[in-house]
Amino acid sequence: MKKLLAVMTISLAASVASAQDLRVGTSADYPPWESVDAAGEVVGFDRDVGNEICKRIEANCTWQNQAYDGLLPGLQVGKFNLVISGVSINEERAQKVDFSVAYADAPNAMVVAAGSLVAEAKSAKDLQDKLAKVAIGVQTGTTHEQVVRAHFPDADVRVYDRPDQIADDVVAGRIDAGLMERSALEPLVKDRGADKLVYAGPLLTSADFPEFGKGQGVAIAKGNTELAAKVDEAVSAMLADGTIKTISEKWFGYDISKK
Repeated sequence: MKKLLAVMTISLAASVASAQDLRVGTSADYPPWESVDAAGEVVGFDRDVGNEICKRIEANCTWQNQAYDGLLPGLQVGKFNLVISGVSINEERAQKVDFSVAYADAPNAMVVAAGSLVAEAKSAKDLQDKLAKVAIGVQTGTTHEQVVRAHFPDADVRVYDRPDQIADDVVAGRIDAGLMERSALEPLVKDRGADKLVYAGPLLTSADFPEFGKGQGVAIAKGNTELAAKVDEAVSAMLADGTIKTISEKWFGYDISKK
């Protein structure tokens, strides 16, 4: 019995030792995708998705929180093994890093101050017309910044570190509008009140502006094909068995998993 126990202990130790140690980069300032709780822990949709991926690929994952615009550069230089932070898959980014299959596909929206005529916009084209030559806030390094620079060429693009800063400056009148994912906007609109901050125009997707990309994916350094294959297999299985749907309903109240 003691011999069997010793063999089992050695086997377990070997299994733990063989588990891959991975560093996961995220920018925990975008609830409910990711944020920091009272204990200083990263929590949110991406954290739960990432933890499940790490479990399925049998990896020991350590989460590292930093500014969004440093995530992909950090991945490229080896600071992270994975980036899981609501990163939209598009051609520009795909030239620099590899992506898993998309695990989510979140719509985007514009917000303006309550009472703004821009709130009456009926289409993406209408938004472009009504927001010509005004100040629009975006988070640095996002597809939202790419969209505004490409499709609102006469706008004064204001770049921010955090989404809440954009919302506050819209309310204060320092900028005329802000663009970000609808899910990230919902708590900001709720906290500030519909008498101060409102949505403008329709929900926006890659059908309106291709820079929004092909959904959100896990970013992986170029050439790491073995890890990429494992993550792809895990994400595909999580989509098929409804795991990501369940996680998204927990954090958003509705399903944003990639169909």
